[in-house]
Amino acid sequence: MDKKEKTHNHEEEKVLEKSGNTELKLKSLEPVKFKEAANFIGKEIKRNRALVIALVVLGLGALLYNYRTLFIAATIQGKPIFRWEVVKVLESQLGDQALNNLVEKKLIENEAAAKNIVVSEDEINIKIQTIEDGIVQGGQTMEEFLAQNGMTEADFRSQVRHIALIEKLMQDKVTVTEEEVTAYITENKESFPDLTDDEQGRSLVRESLRQNKMSQEYSNYIAELKTTGNVNILIKY
Repeated sequence: MDKKEKTHNHEEEKVLEKSGNTELKLKSLEPVKFKEAANFIGKEIKRNRALVIALVVLGLGALLYNYRTLFIAATIQGKPIFRWEVVKVLESQLGDQALNNLVEKKLIENEAAAKNIVVSEDEINIKIQTIEDGIVQGGQTMEEFLAQNGMTEADFRSQVRHIALIEKLMQDKVTVTEEEVTAYITENKESFPDLTDDEQGRSLVRESLRQNKMSQEYSNYIAELKTTGNVNILIKY
């Protein structure tokens, strides 16, 4: 082998050596496989199991403390009264009435939806204002009235909307004639001495009679809806 060939072979060996080193470096830079990472994390968790358990316990403790009112209604000397205990008492005392109210409310909403009957926000506002005027005339504020009845403004608004739906559904079932208005004023002339020709006074009497009739007819109306509404009571209180 001449000198030229030896030099050429030597250079090839250097190239192969560099190539091998590059391959080793590339292999060392390959991303860690998921399985290997999972094994590593598993080993670390086992190694620090006590620390992990402590962190979980602290996290759950903080979560339960922040949301304790979801489970606990009160404490006496550190011992809890759970909300489910309160619910159990309420159900035993008022369960039947509460369930019946919910059933009736849903029946009214379904019937109104079926007949495309809606109550606008303006209608609700007008009714609330009328009620509030009467409350103020009676010497109470609206805030006092709501507190006395254990209601929020949202609860009261929802109740007014429900009553308005009932009135619209039953408006064709209840009528008050002028003869009935006059007869009522005559029978109660000591309470209404000057209302015979007073249209505003007669309007108030007419609305009062209409509300009374509606209350009397409501029982029959809701009984009819319960018959046709496929109501199935699963819990008997």
